[in-house]
Amino acid sequence: MIKLSKNKNLIPVLVLSLSGILISLYLTYTYYSTSGFSFCITGQDCEIVKESAYSSMMGIPVALIGVIGYIAITIVTLFTFTKKRKWMMLFVLSTTGVAFSAYLTYIELFRINAVCSYCVLSAVLMVVILLLVLSMLGSMHPGTSLSNLLIIALVIFGVVVTGAHSIQSSSTMKDLEPSSEFQKGLAEHLGNIGATMYGSFECPHCNHQKELFGQAFSYIDYVECNSRGENANPSLCLAKGIRRYPTWEINGKFYEGMMPLKQLAEISNYNPENP
Repeated sequence: MIKLSKNKNLIPVLVLSLSGILISLYLTYTYYSTSGFSFCITGQDCEIVKESAYSSMMGIPVALIGVIGYIAITIVTLFTFTKKRKWMMLFVLSTTGVAFSAYLTYIELFRINAVCSYCVLSAVLMVVILLLVLSMLGSMHPGTSLSNLLIIALVIFGVVVTGAHSIQSSSTMKDLEPSSEFQKGLAEHLGNIGATMYGSFECPHCNHQKELFGQAFSYIDYVECNSRGENANPSLCLAKGIRRYPTWEINGKFYEGMMPLKQLAEISNYNPENP
């Protein structure tokens, strides 16, 4: 029969892992929900991250993967194992979590150009968990070579980052680089129904949105809101109440943030098989 652990030194790890579960569950909820984020410190960036093609892997929300990781740490923390086995399991799990968080942070900073404050908080929790585990090395796994731990950590980072990148590259390429036929068909459809994209030439999310369409973006009714931009019409943007870029106006409704083409197709009721 499995017994609960009585190691009080692991209570901080348990508290942090439970906190991580709650944060990841909330992020998973927002992924499936149409409601926005509450108290996002970075403004609309949380929505941008959620709406990006990088928010899932093989159809599984990244946040749900986080839930699974925190649950695994919680289980190892709660139940009784030998000290050495427990410490090594926690080290591997927390190092994996830090590696995964580091990869996702890189994606936010250099791919999506938006940072979700909840994701940052989750990453910080995982780093603190790893530091707490390392602080218990002497009492739970004495005599362990630091060089061996470093090698293990480097291997974990390599496997996690390479694996995550490979999985997301194969899945996001379908979203970020659809066939030219789909790009053109969707762009023409949006043009035919009178959809409009409001943006600024200085907005990285706007430029990314344009890149998703490629040359087919020429079919999109685009309004430049920056007075210093080409053919700018800031008065129209002001009249429409545009607060952030890009903003889409589709069938009389406004949608803020950069969106994958598939999401635009769903919102605008575009069916490539029956355009």
